[in-house]
Amino acid sequence: MFEFFPWLLGLAVLALLWWQSMGAKARARRAALEACEAAEVSFIDELAFKGIRLGRDERGQICLKRRYGFEFYRRGDRRYAGEIEMHAERLAHVQLDPYPI
Repeated sequence: MFEFFPWLLGLAVLALLWWQSMGAKARARRAALEACEAAEVSFIDELAFKGIRLGRDERGQICLKRRYGFEFYRRGDRRYAGEIEMHAERLAHVQLDPYPI
């Protein structure tokens, strides 16, 4: 009976990480849409996962830092890149590449 406990615990941890990752991605997508709307550009693609690493947030606590990429356009002729960094499930930074006004 107890030989399955480590496996169940491992699966529970993986499920929790997956659930938190989905929540962080949803918040990152919402932030990308809001940043594009504020800059008066059009959001093109879904978010692309760029990486994950351990790091410290602004309060010095250890957290997972996730990076997502997306694309947007101003007039429809050229795509520009944007990037979002999440600390755990909090938005840390949104960056839009330079584009013509």
